[in-house]
Amino acid sequence: MIELDEVEVSFEGRRVLGPLSGRFGKGNLAIVGPSRSGKTTLMRAMVGLLRPSSGRVLVDGEDLARLDRDSLRRVRLRFGLIFQSDALFDSMDVLDNVMFPLRRRGIPAAEAKERAMQALASVGLDAQARTLPERLSGGMKKRLGLARAIVARPRYLLADDPLAGLDPGTARRMLDLLFGLWSSEKGGLIIAAADGEPLQGRCPEILHL
Repeated sequence: MIELDEVEVSFEGRRVLGPLSGRFGKGNLAIVGPSRSGKTTLMRAMVGLLRPSSGRVLVDGEDLARLDRDSLRRVRLRFGLIFQSDALFDSMDVLDNVMFPLRRRGIPAAEAKERAMQALASVGLDAQARTLPERLSGGMKKRLGLARAIVARPRYLLADDPLAGLDPGTARRMLDLLFGLWSSEKGGLIIAAADGEPLQGRCPEILHL
């Protein structure tokens, strides 16, 4: 469970988020709001990539602000992240991009490759395993980001506006794939979006910023 206790984030004296309290990470949650409303800031705080100006973030009961670097890294391994900007390694092919989080966890190469190919097959990209990201369409890059996020079998999956830049048809197929692959039994899904309409009926909880 991800718990926020009066979390507030300010930059240069200007408050950009909060104060916000709540418990998240069980089932599907949508975070909806326009650009610069704090969606990405909130996700970064949940993962421990950004320290709040005040308040506390607890992940499975652990206060992120009180953890040392190694402990914080251990907690971050419980998260899978889908970035709005894709954040793919252009110098790596599709397979190596998906293997990367597994190799960072010390998983042997053979096992990492097998699991990465399984993840690619689940998003329909196994035939592009040795293709460079620059040769993929926008929708394919989003699916690659999804494969990389789920390959390590995280407890929480955070998707930061995964529909950005996609046409309505591709966005709908991306959502079908995302919710099809990530059921509530696997853990918590938190998805941020500028438009909450496509998420109606898919997320029982919607947080408006």
